[in-house]
Amino acid sequence: MHFIKPESNFTQIITLDACATIQSNKDMVGCNPALFPYQKDEGLRMGLSTITDGDSVEVGQKLLFDPIKEEFLREIFQDHPFSSWGANSIIQLRTGKFYLSYDPILVNADVFVFNPASPEVAMSLVKSNRLNISSGIEAINNDVMQLSLGTKVYYYRSEYYQDSFFLSQLTSQDVDELIDFKKKNGIAGDVSTFIQFKDSWLPKISFIVKNLNSTFNNKDSDILSENQMRTIMIYEMYSRAAIGYDYKTQWGIFNAEINAPFSKFYEDLYSEYIVGSLNYSLSRFSTSLSYSKYQQAFGFNFGSKIASIGIFYGTSRPLGDFSNQKENVAGVRGEVSL
Repeated sequence: MHFIKPESNFTQIITLDACATIQSNKDMVGCNPALFPYQKDEGLRMGLSTITDGDSVEVGQKLLFDPIKEEFLREIFQDHPFSSWGANSIIQLRTGKFYLSYDPILVNADVFVFNPASPEVAMSLVKSNRLNISSGIEAINNDVMQLSLGTKVYYYRSEYYQDSFFLSQLTSQDVDELIDFKKKNGIAGDVSTFIQFKDSWLPKISFIVKNLNSTFNNKDSDILSENQMRTIMIYEMYSRAAIGYDYKTQWGIFNAEINAPFSKFYEDLYSEYIVGSLNYSLSRFSTSLSYSKYQQAFGFNFGSKIASIGIFYGTSRPLGDFSNQKENVAGVRGEVSL
C-alpha cells in the first residue's frame, strides 16, 4: 500500500482513501466522483505531493529516472534494506459540468532486501501519467433520500518493474537484463454511487469500483509472495464500500467514515486494509486522523482562496505480515487555484 496514488489529493492521503462520504471539502470529487453534483469550486487548480521516510528520495529517483548501475545496486544491498518513495502532481480544470485533469507524473518506488544469507532484492518501481475527465449527476432527490452517480475515465501510460533478483546474479547478467521495465497504456475508469438519507440518523453510503478495464492484474500468488513486492489497490481493478456520518456545529463540521476495500468487483474483502477516519473542517482549515492495520496517518491543511498547504505524517508496515518493520514517513501537499 502507498499513501500517494494517482491523482491523490490531500484528503485522500491523510484519510487513506476513507473520504468517499465527505461532502464538506474541495477534495470530495477526487475522493468519490459521485459527489460531483455537490461541488461548487470552479477554475484551474495545480498541486504537488511528495512523501518519504527521509532516506529514500535519492534511491527512488535514481531507480526511476537514471540509468541503473551495478555499483548502485550493490550499495542498496549494503545500505538500504528498505526504501519507499512516492510523489504525484496534477493540473486540473474545474467546471460546473466536468473536471478535466492531467497527472504529469506519478512515481512509486519500493525496494526491500531480505534473506541475508543469500541476499535478494525485491523491487516495485512504477512511473506513470494520466489524462482524466470526471463528472456526475444527481439521479434521485426526494423526501427519503438523495442518490448520485459519478464516473471518471482516464488514459494512462505506465512504465514498471515488479520482480526480484539475487545479488549473485549481478556477476553473470547485465543490469538491463535483470531490471527490464515494461510499458503499458490504455483507457480505464471508475464508477461510483453515493446515497444520503434525509433522516440524519441514517449513515451516508458509497460504492466505488476503481480502474475498470485496467491492464494491471494482481494474482493471489503474487500478493502472497514476499519477493514479488506487489502494490495493491493502486493500479489494478478493485472496489470500495463506505459508510459515514456528519455532525455539523457552529464550530465546524465533524465527519467519520469506515471504508472497506475488496478485490475486483466486490469479491474478496481486504480485511487488513479496512480504514477508519475522523475529520474536522472549519472554513479553510481541515484536519484528519486515519487508522488501518498496516497504516496510520495524521495531517492538517490550511490556506486561502488561491493557495493551500497540507502537512502530513504517517506510519506503516509496508510489507504487511511479511515483516514487522515499521516506516515513519512525512510529506507535504501544496496547491494553487486560479
